Amino acid sequence: MKVRLFAALLVIIFLMRPVGVQACTLWAAAGDDCVKGGGTLIVKNRDWRPDHRQELRVIKPDSGYSYVGLYAVGNDSPGLKGGVNEHGLVVVSATAGSIPQKERAAMKSARNVSGTLLTRCDGVDAALKRTDLFLGPQILMLSDRKKVAYVEIGPEGKFAAKATETGVLRHTNHYMDEKLLWANKSIGVSSQTRYDRIGQLLTETPRPFALKAFIGFSQDQSAGPDNSIWRTGSSPDVSRTMAVWIVAVPPTGSPSLYLKLANPNEAQRVIEAKISDLLSGAAKVE
Repeated sequence: MKVRLFAALLVIIFLMRPVGVQACTLWAAAGDDCVKGGGTLIVKNRDWRPDHRQELRVIKPDSGYSYVGLYAVGNDSPGLKGGVNEHGLVVVSATAGSIPQKERAAMKSARNVSGTLLTRCDGVDAALKRTDLFLGPQILMLSDRKKVAYVEIGPEGKFAAKATETGVLRHTNHYMDEKLLWANKSIGVSSQTRYDRIGQLLTETPRPFALKAFIGFSQDQSAGPDNSIWRTGSSPDVSRTMAVWIVAVPPTGSPSLYLKLANPNEAQRVIEAKISDLLSGAAKVE
């Protein structure tokens, strides 16, 4: 009996040990009861090693929808990290850190998933139909004027999705759907702590949520430098929060972007603009 108990404790310790440095916290709300003024709110706190900078870009492809995107530049994982297109579809992503990086890298993956969704889909329903893109471990969170959703993409072409028009969703870096629990090789302490904390904030804060409340959630440091929603990093080379990406998508009219950038060796700055102004050039991307 004691041997079995000891073995069980070892399994728990193994599953909860810290894994990797890549992480993000995602959350979203939809509906009149949850969002002040209706529509949706969606947030990505982007965590990564401070070995690069980030840029806001306006993308106007030769074919497909235009979008505004947050891009990482100058590291070993560059590219699009979150975006919102001309129809108000928002796509953000997070690392499936519960699978070791070497194993993820060896798995077959679709290329430029977020960019393809933004240029080819006009809303959440259209994006959820692009199951051909759900290949390669990662977490997606989506929103439009009425709905929020997440897609857990696991190994072997397996995936699970959840959507709502009235309620909240949250995610970090491990699988939560019963169909994909088997894919969690190890659940990081940070991932679980951030998941629990954003859940607490979403539960305890009076609804409907305003943008100000979600900005406040994004700055939460209650669990220390490595496990908080806003991570400062316990040493210079570990993951920390590099950006806060928030999009408010109203029932009608242009979505609004709140972007806080914390690029290394630069003063933190906040960009707030209407997406229509960014796409038209009325608001400049610097």
